[in-house]
Amino acid sequence: MTESNSPQWNEIKEKGGMLPLTLMLWFYRLGGRFLCRIILNFIILWYWLFSHTAKQASLLYLQKVHQFAEEQSPFPQMPTLANTYVHLMQFGESILDKIEGWLGHIPEEKLNLHGHEFFKAHYQKGAIIVVSHFGNVELLRAIKSEHSQKLNVLVYQKHASKFNQFLKKLNDKADVSLVSVDELGIETALLLQEKLEQGEWIIVAADRVPVQSDRVQSIPFLGDEAHWPQGAWILANLLKVPVLAVFCYRYQNNFDVHIHQLADRIELPRATRMQSMQWVMRNYVALLEQHCIRAPYQWFNFYLFWNK
Repeated sequence: MTESNSPQWNEIKEKGGMLPLTLMLWFYRLGGRFLCRIILNFIILWYWLFSHTAKQASLLYLQKVHQFAEEQSPFPQMPTLANTYVHLMQFGESILDKIEGWLGHIPEEKLNLHGHEFFKAHYQKGAIIVVSHFGNVELLRAIKSEHSQKLNVLVYQKHASKFNQFLKKLNDKADVSLVSVDELGIETALLLQEKLEQGEWIIVAADRVPVQSDRVQSIPFLGDEAHWPQGAWILANLLKVPVLAVFCYRYQNNFDVHIHQLADRIELPRATRMQSMQWVMRNYVALLEQHCIRAPYQWFNFYLFWNK
């Protein structure tokens, strides 16, 4: 499948919309994680059998991880379609992790925190938290601090209202706000400035290109060029607040939370704007590559990610 006829992430229809999440929540409350796992086995098998794009994207990604990591590869041999099934099952498990995260059922003791001092330094202070569709950012709710920390998650507008309703079903006291945006830029920055001044955090994903914009930059990822959105970094440049990169994911029987401080401030001078942005984006992508090698099945972008 070529780039021209490959569906983009926003063009891939979400199977059943919010219904699967709502049903999974109902099954979780009825029989806990055990019942949900039984049901998920059938759902993921059906999805694996009939979703060609997801399988193709998963296989391409897993094989790139193997080739890029070389002797440090997490796989003993080149991944096959059998590995794509494991990959999709891990995605199913992540849905249960999301539910448990929002319900507050994941205890802090299950988290292995790396770089927690960076969070402690920014509690009740404005900061941008850069994440990706890797693991579960919902695990952040299990981290307890001496102060309640308000979170604002930037989400794609098409899905925001439905997901907001779902979060209310999970926990109507969740200290989080979903902010709908189609594109990250100066308009969004103005809306978020007040929240940052009140000591709130902005969470933004940096691995999916904007829906209707050419604000992308080509950065090598796992050995091949891929398009990455500039929005998070433009936003950070406008707002002049600390920027952290956070990776939360299931690792063995516990959860790992890795917190990296990317910069106290991101400065993109007009004269060297593209070069400066390239540098900070490459640093972020390099971190993402490290975590992909460590936990390859936690990458949840099931569309053809690379430029070709």
